[in-house]
Amino acid sequence: MNVVSENNEVFNASVSVQTIEGYSGLVMESRGGAKGGVNERNTDYLLALEVILSRIFKLNIRTIKVFLVSKNALKIWPSMAQRALEVEGSTDIKLSPNTKELKKLICKAQKDKKKNPNSQGGNPTKKKFISANLDDPRQWEFVGLGRTPAHIISEDEISEKAFDPKDAEKVKEKIIRSIANRRGQAKFRKKLLKIYDGKCAISATNLPPILEAAHIVPYQGENTNNITNGILLRSDFHLLFDLGLIGINNAYKVVVSSSLSNTEYAQHHASNIFLPKEKSQRPSREALDFRPLPYRQ
Repeated sequence: MNVVSENNEVFNASVSVQTIEGYSGLVMESRGGAKGGVNERNTDYLLALEVILSRIFKLNIRTIKVFLVSKNALKIWPSMAQRALEVEGSTDIKLSPNTKELKKLICKAQKDKKKNPNSQGGNPTKKKFISANLDDPRQWEFVGLGRTPAHIISEDEISEKAFDPKDAEKVKEKIIRSIANRRGQAKFRKKLLKIYDGKCAISATNLPPILEAAHIVPYQGENTNNITNGILLRSDFHLLFDLGLIGINNAYKVVVSSSLSNTEYAQHHASNIFLPKEKSQRPSREALDFRPLPYRQ
């Protein structure tokens, strides 16, 4: 999942709720890739870290532990105790309202922790695991998302093993369930095609085969197939919309994530979307307020 700011903006910074060797917390993926390149990842790492520290403090937690958990770190330091970062001489890192300063101290500790302490350089934005004694493990969802509801994908839903043809029947069952769950959406799309005059609400593309019915509030059954909870989008815009990289605010203006600033999509930032003529058929402002907007630097 991506960290969501206090302003309901989606950061380009990935975290996951995990338990590692008895510790529970958030794994924060490292920042990396060529700056401005297609492989650049987690560009809002530092901003997200500050939000995470602030939210843990708001939960009345006063100390945390931070461990390096990259593949390289796991090879160099075999135990969790050895992977722990030290801030001001202690692995029990004290939290304070001054999260900007604490963020700097943690990043410096990350940069300085390496196999050879005397070597030059160091990465202040490494993959790390932030742990604290929270009463309810679900509170880690709040730490990452704030009050934004979301579905966290469990480890059981993700598998790196090769596909086994014996699983084909299970896959077929899942497809059948998916079709049943989405029944009625063809009608939903047909209505959106009509009220948007067969054009993408952002790009005005008028090629029906690549136009899709996007839900503002994610699909949760037939009741969410209301045209005021939908926007007609070109397939690539739909994907970026679902990923939180493109959004639409309640003034019906497009918001494009800063991480797309060097792409063709940046030109659409702050543009007005194309709206149905009938006001009663336009996207619900309440639904748009529900959905986090992309982060803008």
